[in-house]
Amino acid sequence: MEREILFTGIGGQGIQLAARTLAEAAIADGRRVQLFASYGGMMRGGNSDSFLVIGDTEVTAPPVLGSAWASVVMHHEHAGDVWPKLRPDGIAAINDSVVEPTCRPAASVALLEVSALDIATELGAPVAASLVLIGALVAATEVVAADALLDSAARVLPSYRSEAAVVNRKALEAGLAAAQLTHPAWETSNA
Repeated sequence: MEREILFTGIGGQGIQLAARTLAEAAIADGRRVQLFASYGGMMRGGNSDSFLVIGDTEVTAPPVLGSAWASVVMHHEHAGDVWPKLRPDGIAAINDSVVEPTCRPAASVALLEVSALDIATELGAPVAASLVLIGALVAATEVVAADALLDSAARVLPSYRSEAAVVNRKALEAGLAAAQLTHPAWETSNA
């Protein structure tokens, strides 16, 4: 089984860090992973997208996705490209601190609205809002184990940014506390 996740936002919102953090957590959790990043023409303010496929066996989907099970939407500017790709059984994690209320997916998609920027700002780290949002997605889906996600906070950072690992972990913890399991990612056996 595979779970595809589309990430979108604008440059500077941490889309690439969030996608990589979730990918690293999936690897630590024993899953197979493909990750592809796409950047707009500007460093900050242009579109920033990532395509992540997590599987419990060899990943067969290409990393650029035509359809997806989940999305992480940090800004409404590029969300219009994401909504048509979400399958009806999907879930959309939305940063409702920023994403306009009129920008929502089809009613058949489960909606996880989290005030990620507000929560991250309360932590003193507004740049970590994307990590709050993926923490909430993990809480709502268990696409990866919470411990694997928390442990990935330090692994994804280059050595010169290691001081950010503590606040990034706090952002992930706040996200995990902001949601509860409603949309399990994986089938569970009763054996």
